[in-house]
Amino acid sequence: MRFQVPQYVELEDKLAFRLTLKQLGWFALGGVILFLLWTLFEKWVFWTSFLFVTGGAVAFAFYKPAGLTLITFLVDSIKYFARAKKLTWKKGVDDISPEDKYGRRDLDTSEQEYESIIKSKEKRIKKAGDLAKILDEKSDL
Repeated sequence: MRFQVPQYVELEDKLAFRLTLKQLGWFALGGVILFLLWTLFEKWVFWTSFLFVTGGAVAFAFYKPAGLTLITFLVDSIKYFARAKKLTWKKGVDDISPEDKYGRRDLDTSEQEYESIIKSKEKRIKKAGDLAKILDEKSDL
């Protein structure tokens, strides 16, 4: 038996005016915002914000940076900038500052406390390196 496999699975269905449900939803949200501005505020507030709300609705409906919807792109951007970054070790780089190597110093720690923290971290790193060396020499792998 042969079955026909759908080819365009990422293509959304067009509902009205050759627009998808999401696009219609963005335009409806823009219309609701404009209606609220028309009824609640003076007319000059409506006319000054008309272009921004309409432009936003069009951007959220049609603009796709990097192949993503604009709302997904913005949420991912906020998550990226809010998340803590990890420092990746690169072999052969020796001119790294202590702040980059051992973490930033807290504002309430003195220089001596910070140096003692660095020394304790260096001891742990040395112990880990020694342990790795022992395991490498003793292993049968």
